[in-house]
Amino acid sequence: MLALLACLAVPLAAKAPSKPVQLDQELYRTVIERVRGGENFYPATMAAQRERVYPVQPALAVRPPTMTYWLALLPSTATRTAALIVLLFGALIALRQSLSDRPPAEALAMVALAVAGLFGVFFPDNVYLHEQWSVLLVMLALTANRRPWLMVLLALLAVLVRETALAWLAAIVLAALWKRDWRLAGMALGAIALAGGLWLIHAQQVAAQVHPGDLTSPGWVRFGGLPLVIDALRRNLALTGLPGPLILALVAASLAAMLGWGRDFERIAAIGSAGFLAALTVFGRPDNGYWGFMAAPFVLLGLPLIVRQGLAASRGRTSAR
Repeated sequence: MLALLACLAVPLAAKAPSKPVQLDQELYRTVIERVRGGENFYPATMAAQRERVYPVQPALAVRPPTMTYWLALLPSTATRTAALIVLLFGALIALRQSLSDRPPAEALAMVALAVAGLFGVFFPDNVYLHEQWSVLLVMLALTANRRPWLMVLLALLAVLVRETALAWLAAIVLAALWKRDWRLAGMALGAIALAGGLWLIHAQQVAAQVHPGDLTSPGWVRFGGLPLVIDALRRNLALTGLPGPLILALVAASLAAMLGWGRDFERIAAIGSAGFLAALTVFGRPDNGYWGFMAAPFVLLGLPLIVRQGLAASRGRTSAR
């Protein structure tokens, strides 16, 4: 389980500095095509990483096979991108429906802020980034909070795509314990245990494919601190270009508002995002800022709540006069 918890910041395979810059999307697309052609995932992945001079050990250097298997069912990048966009709009529709009891302006503002954190979906070839699929599954999970079994199932699937989603599955546990919802807490803890067991199987499969002389990752415990967090937060389009201190202030205020004034959706999103960002201060190299795509749709959802509270306070002062 300690290994799984370390996955809160598991990176893409590291690149050797002496080689030209390579896109990880190219690696994952190559593996998908090989699997679609009939090859086994683990030999195909290890071979593709060796060809690009990527480390193949420890097991954290090799992504789990979930995304590869389902994208291999689709024949081309175009169809895979279409599937991702369908999932995007499904997640946004679910988000809007979960906010149906909010004032329309507040609900639309929250959807817009979430969209600002999902713009990476529209970049060419980002369909091959695990973060893009996993974060949408997390969003679907959090909007399904009235169906606990579905919320846990979708959160588990998000973890099986990208291990960093564990932050939000753990947040479901914490929120359930706070509410004394023992059933939900038990289901989420069971999902974490299942994810841990499946990851150990993944690690064994990777270890079985390692050859003498294979590259080993230099590791990800770098204590990058707030600079890496700021870089990650800029994956929300609304924060791109802002100075670092302002980004931190806005996100801190937003997360606090979500915890204080939000409902289950916002609270779980805030706890998961805070845990993920805290992990980034320890785990991750300077080039891993794109991990921030996992938290980008959630970190500003508290801003409309702050506006609502401010307007309510202003009306209260006016009526008191």
